[in-house]
Amino acid sequence: MLNLPEKDIEAIEQIHRRWIEAELSGNALGMLRFCTDDVRWMVPGSEVLVGKEGVSLLVHTGTEIVDIQTTDVEICGSGDVAYKTSKYTTRFVAEGTDSEHVARGSHLWILRKQDNGEWKVALVTWQPSSGICEQHAG
Repeated sequence: MLNLPEKDIEAIEQIHRRWIEAELSGNALGMLRFCTDDVRWMVPGSEVLVGKEGVSLLVHTGTEIVDIQTTDVEICGSGDVAYKTSKYTTRFVAEGTDSEHVARGSHLWILRKQDNGEWKVALVTWQPSSGICEQHAG
């Protein structure tokens, strides 16, 4: 198993928490501050999005995130490369609708430690647990 120093694990856990805070506050573009300039987003069923500018088109959708829960968070790595995996449950209201939906699945981040010692997300991908989201009775 790859082991990172505790301070690196704590730094990545903090990014994870602040990322979720940005999503919940409606500041989806704020998530990009935790990403490398050349970040890749591997979106299920779509082409890879490259760079913050390309990703900004995806995250600026008007979807309201109601709640995000993560479980089974695992952070491992070695040297200047790390990964974070977890399972997620996200409740959201899509733009133009009034009904709440629930998406479940797992996700992966690959992170790179920058020259200044700061960790940044270099790759984001996720796998929904089913092909469609559930409608949630508020």
